[in-house]
Amino acid sequence: MRSCLYLLIFLCVVGIYTAFTWAMGDLYGYKVRYATSQWQERTDLPSLAEVVQAIDDADAALGWESDNPEYKELKARSLYYRALINGPDSAGVADIREAALLHRDAIELRPRWPYSWANLVLMKAHLGEVDDEYQHALEQAIRFGPWEQSVHLSLTHAAVLSWSSLSKEQKSLYAGNIERGLVRDFRAMRTTLDAYQKRSVVCAYLQRSSKQKRLCVAK
Repeated sequence: MRSCLYLLIFLCVVGIYTAFTWAMGDLYGYKVRYATSQWQERTDLPSLAEVVQAIDDADAALGWESDNPEYKELKARSLYYRALINGPDSAGVADIREAALLHRDAIELRPRWPYSWANLVLMKAHLGEVDDEYQHALEQAIRFGPWEQSVHLSLTHAAVLSWSSLSKEQKSLYAGNIERGLVRDFRAMRTTLDAYQKRSVVCAYLQRSSKQKRLCVAK
């Protein structure tokens, strides 16, 4: 009887500790989640101080739950913003490489999550690594998130960054993603293509449709 009581107490303690770690991890994770979602709505980059705080909060969340794929993903996104702020110097490249590693970790923990696959493609595009892993990640992102607008946008950024290094088959894959993105959020897709001055070259690969005509004919 006493051994059963001890076991019950032990299980209760473990349960309470587990719930506490989840709560603490989510407390910090929510702060990063909220910050990155706000940054996505902005037309300018956040300040370096904001990004550093988000990275610190992501580290705190991972300190409570080191194998949480969402927290890894959130830290990777924060590192990417810091890389964008710092520019293509050694520190920026290091942040993108670390972000790519975190996306790979998140994929191992949650292999059907399209955002991690799409973000891995984007990181590799920035690094100029158009290789077998790039191709696989691109296929998986499209497979698991064909109608996810965040996937559309991440892959469109990757497409225009990599365009000169892509095969015709890869350009066609990206074209299909862009066509679906135009259906979901035409303005965001057009803005992304225009930011890189790639609208005309991408248009050559799009299927004819009212959305394609509107995108490719418009000034």
